[in-house]
Amino acid sequence: MTPEILDRIVASVRTVLDDHVHERDIYAWRFTMPVDVSDPHHHELESQWRGSYPGLEPSAESTYEIALSLVGDPAELTDADIADLERGLALAVYGASPPQHTHGVPFTLRAHQRTDLVAPELDHELR
Repeated sequence: MTPEILDRIVASVRTVLDDHVHERDIYAWRFTMPVDVSDPHHHELESQWRGSYPGLEPSAESTYEIALSLVGDPAELTDADIADLERGLALAVYGASPPQHTHGVPFTLRAHQRTDLVAPELDHELR
C-alpha cells in the first residue's frame, strides 16, 4: 500500500481500537512496521494484490504490519470479544481503502493469545 493509504488505515484501526477498549480495564498498544520483502507474508499479500490488479506493477506499494497488543482481565478478552474486534478491524481496513482500489487493500488478520507475561529485568536498583 502507499503511505497515504497506510495513514488512512492506521487512523481507522486506531479509532476501532480506541472504541473497543473505551470504558474497559484493557491496555492496548499498536505498532506499525514495514514487512521485509523476503517475508512470506509479503509474498502472500503481493500475490493477492497482483491477482486483483493483473498487468499492473506495485511500484509505490509496500507491505506493512499493524500489530495490536491487548492486556487485561481475561473476562474482558473473551473469544467473542476478540472476534468482535477482528470484525471491526476488517471493516476499518475495507472502509479506509480508496475508491479506486475496487478490490480493496489485501490484508490478513491473525490473532494469537498469550497467557504468559514476561517481567522486565532491572539492571539497577531504584532508590
